[in-house]
Amino acid sequence: MVAFRADNNLKICDFGFSRPLPQNYKGPRLEGGKMTDYVATRWYRSPELLLGYTDYGPEVDMWAIGCIMGELSDGQPLFPGDSEMDQLYLIQKVLGPLTKEQMESFNKNPRFVGLKFPEITKPETLEKRYMTSLSKKALQLMIGLL
Repeated sequence: MVAFRADNNLKICDFGFSRPLPQNYKGPRLEGGKMTDYVATRWYRSPELLLGYTDYGPEVDMWAIGCIMGELSDGQPLFPGDSEMDQLYLIQKVLGPLTKEQMESFNKNPRFVGLKFPEITKPETLEKRYMTSLSKKALQLMIGLL
């Protein structure tokens, strides 16, 4: 849900996969241990969620906000992958290679057995894509979110 308030602030809310957190919550785990990796539409999932991590926190929401920010600025999804593998490839095409830890998770994940990422011959950058639609400060915020 997207709503503009009278004070001209944009509020973005989606409580489809929300859950209450205990008052003394200090980290990503909830009672019972692990959490699901399916918490957002694929286009807004962080690499950690795409790789099947179940131990995460608010940073996955920050990632989604960065993706939404890009989409709001030019009307096009930032990473419109048609599968988890394609999604991870598109992310790397713009932000660079996965971290060592993420690549280890990729290689161990049964969903990706035998798969390799295509070589990225023409990398893209957020700066190049959004230089005319975002201010420098907004672009820095987006980069920080992602």
